[in-house]
Amino acid sequence: HPGLSGRVVPIDLRLGGEVTALVITGPNTGGKTVALRTLGLLALMHQSGLHVPVAEGSSLPIFPDIFADIGDEQSVAQSLSTFSGHLRSIVRIVRGAGPGALVLLDELGAGTDPTEGSALAQALLDRFIHAGALVVATTHYAELKTYAHNTPGARNASVEFDLETLSPTYRLTIGLPGTSQAFAIAERLGLPPELVSDARSRLSRSQVEFEATLAAIKASQAEIDAAKASATEAEGRAREARRVAEDERRRARAEREAAV
Repeated sequence: HPGLSGRVVPIDLRLGGEVTALVITGPNTGGKTVALRTLGLLALMHQSGLHVPVAEGSSLPIFPDIFADIGDEQSVAQSLSTFSGHLRSIVRIVRGAGPGALVLLDELGAGTDPTEGSALAQALLDRFIHAGALVVATTHYAELKTYAHNTPGARNASVEFDLETLSPTYRLTIGLPGTSQAFAIAERLGLPPELVSDARSRLSRSQVEFEATLAAIKASQAEIDAAKASATEAEGRAREARRVAEDERRRARAEREAAV
């Protein structure tokens, strides 16, 4: 983000080609909206001819249109609820988003019955994918995690959260859905353990199994990432050792030739 200073965590975001829809999940205050806003702001800066703070080799297209529904536009004066405020923006986006457009949707399907909201969100994502737009959406709905896993052109992404400090790490992981961590956060913030335990017991078996499977996948991914980092470090040390050995051989050969 161009407005940040000090210690900054970069976001590694990939969209386009076979993947035209990214569904970002994770806990509240986890950094989902930060990722959304950063992409939108950098895209607008790029299209305005400004320098963008990205890594060398990064690329951004010229979007014919950029649409965003971020934040809460509820209004008592205009008789707008959270849901209708979002929907008013989304109606405009559906009408205008065509091939190559960038669509950013915060808390897609929120503010209404979860079953209907998640169904509507899936229909909207399908519409944008088939229209040829690039879309990034944030959500808490488990159904959208499954949708992104099973739908061609869509992919899950997640933001990490430090439960010890109750603060986001702002790291974005492509390919894995995130968890909302509502129970863990509630416990950390002082909600009575028996109340949290009661809430856990009310989850359906399929929800519990889904979250357990997700946690296992994330743990395995963390182990794989650690193993890759260790292998890369070992490879670097081996290259350096080979370089030193080669230098020593060259030096020894030169000394032998000089002695002759």
